[in-house]
Amino acid sequence: MKKFLGLATGLLLTVFTMAHHGVTFDDASAEYDKASTNTFNFTMSDDFSIEDINKTAAYYVDYFSVSTSAVEGGNNVIFTVNDDNDMARRVITRFFVSLEVKEIDVNGEHVELNEFITNYIMK
Repeated sequence: MKKFLGLATGLLLTVFTMAHHGVTFDDASAEYDKASTNTFNFTMSDDFSIEDINKTAAYYVDYFSVSTSAVEGGNNVIFTVNDDNDMARRVITRFFVSLEVKEIDVNGEHVELNEFITNYIMK
């Protein structure tokens, strides 16, 4: 029983420490209109290096471009979709999944990635 509890505790700690947190959606406001924008602004914690962000984004250049800049405590990341269609917007999900992002912070509330994409990115 002790071995089982130790194993379960170890697995839970591993899952929690491997999942990246610290992605904030900066566009969320009363004026935000997902249907009329083709750029999306995020702040990603310094858990994500600019090199990792750019390397991951390089796989998706057919769908969007990413510009990054260092800010205090992390990186500012701006996505610009190339063709404003559902596929280009949906591929942003792949970018975050590749970086093991599970949640996005929106106005202080943690929103699960798929729910975030549906509510804030997809038209």
